[in-house]
Amino acid sequence: MNNLVRLLQKLDYMRMVVGICIILDGYPLIFFFRETVGLAPGSTAFTALALAGGLMLMVPFTVLRKLYRPNVTMFWMGISFLLLCIFYMYFYNPYPFFQLSGKHMVYYLYIVLFLFLLINVPNDIIPVFVPVVVVFTLVSNLGLVYALITDPTWAIGQRATITLNNGGDPGSGNPHAFSRNAFMGVVACAIWLVKPKIHIFFRLLSLFAGILNIAVLVLTQTRSAIVALMAALALFMYFNVRPAQIRTAVRGMFRPVPILVMLVGVVGVIFFFQRYSFVLEVLISYVSSFVERNLETLYAMLGLKSQGADYKAVLDDSTANRSESATFFRNVLAGHLHMLILGYGYDYLYLDVPIMEALTNYGILGFALFGGVNGLVLYHSWKIMRHNPNPLSVFLAYFYMLILIQILTNGRPNEISFWFPMALMIRFIGVEHLFPAYLSEKGPPEVQGQYVVIPHAEPT
Repeated sequence: MNNLVRLLQKLDYMRMVVGICIILDGYPLIFFFRETVGLAPGSTAFTALALAGGLMLMVPFTVLRKLYRPNVTMFWMGISFLLLCIFYMYFYNPYPFFQLSGKHMVYYLYIVLFLFLLINVPNDIIPVFVPVVVVFTLVSNLGLVYALITDPTWAIGQRATITLNNGGDPGSGNPHAFSRNAFMGVVACAIWLVKPKIHIFFRLLSLFAGILNIAVLVLTQTRSAIVALMAALALFMYFNVRPAQIRTAVRGMFRPVPILVMLVGVVGVIFFFQRYSFVLEVLISYVSSFVERNLETLYAMLGLKSQGADYKAVLDDSTANRSESATFFRNVLAGHLHMLILGYGYDYLYLDVPIMEALTNYGILGFALFGGVNGLVLYHSWKIMRHNPNPLSVFLAYFYMLILIQILTNGRPNEISFWFPMALMIRFIGVEHLFPAYLSEKGPPEVQGQYVVIPHAEPT
């Protein structure tokens, strides 16, 4: 009977985590059902209903009866920034006939509801969080693969995405949503693979899902996700790999069994590419295309010429927009510095650099709140990477590397695609000392400052 109760509890926690995944990373599956399956092509109402379904799945049976403490400082800084954005939208809007206030208020409502439900979600979702993310991202990737295979407008060489709006331009979609899904999957698979006492079936599932995630990252050709993955890998090596471990691993490679395994692996890879040579050609094509596109951008930024004297390199659209944003910001600093006190107003200019836009549009206060909450997340993520307290915290710490790159490279500071993951970090980052001891991977934690953790006591 006790085993049945524990199983039902675990399924209930999984249900909540699925709801979180729909909010945090639901767009790939939403696009699949909306566009590929054809349930509601181009419908924003379908997207809103799907996200509402995610919120419904998150509701625990203890809702409103048991609340869990988030990172209080980050909570109030995040809420203050959102309230500042709403205030600017109604009272300091540079566009007198702004028609999107209702739509934007729906976005802010979803963010606040998500954060509120997270405060109701119990800490006991921690053990099941990473496995659910692995499966959720795998299903999303399989949906993308099916969509690409069945899409007559998509061809090898284009960025992997699901065509939106029921047949727009070939490949017109949002590859960033799929690259985020793949990045989350890589991080979750890595955490599950290194976790001890995992059944061989789940290790193989994680390995397969991880390889597919990396393939999707390559296919989406999204710079921010690739840079974030390299940063996460470097940080993982820095915090978890020591010179003595490297020496031991190298010595262990020259034993008969590892040598045999490597030979079998090399022969298997060679045989695979000989049998399916087109796969290698596709990979080489994507890598070369990615390198050429980024070199083109580098040439253009340096004002150089490539491919002969008659050809001048040009910036791609996103980089050109950020270049113009940097020029605008320099002009503000040079001759209109006083405008940064209050900012230019709500969504005045799309700079494609969220941290810069927070200062330009929302002034010093907006920059302090937006930059402050991100600075705190980065600080706590660094500590988590060093100590590895629990799988959920470790996942969020490495996942933040993607968010960190994006606040410097693309998006807006008040977008839901940014604030959904930030809400999750506000709830679980920097409060590891409040979690029960049985959720820690290193046993009962020590006394930290003014907090003392009592084993098996669930804080409220």
